[in-house]
Amino acid sequence: MKKIAGVLLAASLLFCQSVFADQPTTVLTELKEAKQIVMEMPFIDGANNEVLQRSANSLLRNAVEDAADKVGKQGNVTYEVTLNRPSLVSVLLKAVNRGRSYYRAVNIDLTTGREFTLDDFFFGGEEREKLLGKNADNILFTENGIALAEKKGAAYDRTFSYQNLLPLSRIGDIGRLMSVWKLTENCDGKILTIKQGDMFAFKLAANPSTGFQWVNTVTGGPANGIVKTGSSFVIPNSQKEQVGTPGTEFQFFAAKEPGTYQMKLSYQRPWEKANGTRECNIKIIVK
Repeated sequence: MKKIAGVLLAASLLFCQSVFADQPTTVLTELKEAKQIVMEMPFIDGANNEVLQRSANSLLRNAVEDAADKVGKQGNVTYEVTLNRPSLVSVLLKAVNRGRSYYRAVNIDLTTGREFTLDDFFFGGEEREKLLGKNADNILFTENGIALAEKKGAAYDRTFSYQNLLPLSRIGDIGRLMSVWKLTENCDGKILTIKQGDMFAFKLAANPSTGFQWVNTVTGGPANGIVKTGSSFVIPNSQKEQVGTPGTEFQFFAAKEPGTYQMKLSYQRPWEKANGTRECNIKIIVK
């Protein structure tokens, strides 16, 4: 009986872990009333790490109190959740005292208990500066893009779609922020239907030391409607010291424009005219 009970306990624990994995973050509201102000305080609950959760809630509480101070601790402070991912939450605070308003964005990373920034997901440099300007510091993350305020405390009235930032994305981290559809060679002959602005990635067996590479071609749809945003190659942990070890190649693409595309991936030596030793063809519909 003890053995059976142990098995049942282990099974229940695994079930609980699967239920709570990759779920949206729970944001509760705590009301706090003072003499002349009512404050709605966002409160995160159910995070995997309670220490980091406390740190995140401390940041949120301090941000609310700071917003209240900015309007003389009178009126009210409300909030709106603008982004909710399993480990990322963004909140827009709004403090109002008669005709005076103050806005504050709080972007929380629950894997660190701290605020996250644009640099965590997108490379900087001239291209980003051309798009967002030199002083893109006051940033609010939303479900579909980012919003910027001209100055601290101002409304976040400049919006930019994630789609426009896709070529600058850090491919190792962007999946936490945006949808990344995962594909393997099993997708051959099938259809992928996604939304404009989504990303998709191929996971492909490869061995670059042989000279073979996965070469992709895209036909149909608008020009540059699908763009490659990056790639990486990973070898098994147990064999990292061995030269020429086969591994896995990841290729990341962004769907920038609606249309119907045909994508072909061929495993070949680029300098040879022969067909690839392996091929993968998939139709991609971007809505």
